[in-house]
Amino acid sequence: MTRVIALLAAMSAMPACYAPRLAPGSPCDDGAPCPSGLECSPKTLRCELPGGGGSGDVDSGIDPSVDAAPAPRCYGTGIVKVCLDEPPRQTVVLNGGTLDTSTSPLCAPYDGTGLCVVAGTGLLASGTVRAIGSRPLVLISAGDLGITGTLDAASRRIGASISAGAGAATGAGACGGTPPALKGGGPGGSFGGRGGAGGFGDGTTAAAGAPAATVTTLRGGCPGLAGVGMTPGSGGAGGGAVYLIALSQIALVGDINASGAAGGGAPLEGGGGGAGSGGMIGLDAPSIVVTGDMFANGGGGGEGGGGASGASGANPTAALAPAAGGAGGAPNGGDGGSGAAGASLTGGAGGNNTGSAGGGGGGGGAGVIAVFGSLAASGAVSPPPR
Repeated sequence: MTRVIALLAAMSAMPACYAPRLAPGSPCDDGAPCPSGLECSPKTLRCELPGGGGSGDVDSGIDPSVDAAPAPRCYGTGIVKVCLDEPPRQTVVLNGGTLDTSTSPLCAPYDGTGLCVVAGTGLLASGTVRAIGSRPLVLISAGDLGITGTLDAASRRIGASISAGAGAATGAGACGGTPPALKGGGPGGSFGGRGGAGGFGDGTTAAAGAPAATVTTLRGGCPGLAGVGMTPGSGGAGGGAVYLIALSQIALVGDINASGAAGGGAPLEGGGGGAGSGGMIGLDAPSIVVTGDMFANGGGGGEGGGGASGASGANPTAALAPAAGGAGGAPNGGDGGSGAAGASLTGGAGGNNTGSAGGGGGGGGAGVIAVFGSLAASGAVSPPPR
């Protein structure tokens, strides 16, 4: 608990007027204010109800892991609204590592929602927290919610890594789009923005990405489609889905990445794979302060193959820098399209082949960033929040 309070206190020194408030039962001897209706006890040096508090003996004071006043059961004002069977009773600290939304015991108390819900009276994520699994991740705080490290919900080409709640790179037309013909490149996945068209192979028409989606629920992004041909490139998975809810404040000091994976280059004659679209990031709190970066960008499309293998596209690594499409591997193959980033919501089109090589895969379209509350952002946000 001491570490949690120290980190939240450090946030208060940052710009954008972020002023953390301690959870009930929290130590208050470092000057941070207690929540409304509570006061700092001179005996226990913890936030307590007026007149409450214990004799100063640790065993008789308020347990810092338990609320002096019960937390609410229902949370959310936007597209995610969750009512828990039991209110959270203690602060949650995520100190890096992998959180599998399909199996994590942190989600178990709130199963039945179709989501992986992790709830606390306060919540802090430090280090790099990697979210994987079949269910979207929802973090809930009855007070403040701070991200000082990296919340990683991106899918990546390396190791076929697919993030929490993402659309896996399986099956033509999994999220729409025109399948490529002959040696054409696959189109990029579409979500908040349209995926880039695949490049021409020996066909006469490009494979177009699906239109951007109307987003009404929390979900991951869409995969890109594979190319076609003798040995085509595979599509990239869509980005994951994460949603943060706090009754007081959300402070993003670190980063959130929910980007899509790159498309694969074709090993020989065939079209490159389309890249996955960005996923979804949701923020819901009265006050939202972003000094780090958050992005849900599309991956770079794969290069078409010819006499040599096409190069795979790049995974997004920065909020405002488009992920590059694969290029330079197969001299006659079409280059992959770049992924959507920044204000550009549409993925780049794959390049056309020359000779008997395949076309390039399209870049992934933008994901979705949904904000419910007052946002003050000095960090980079991509795509622009809705």
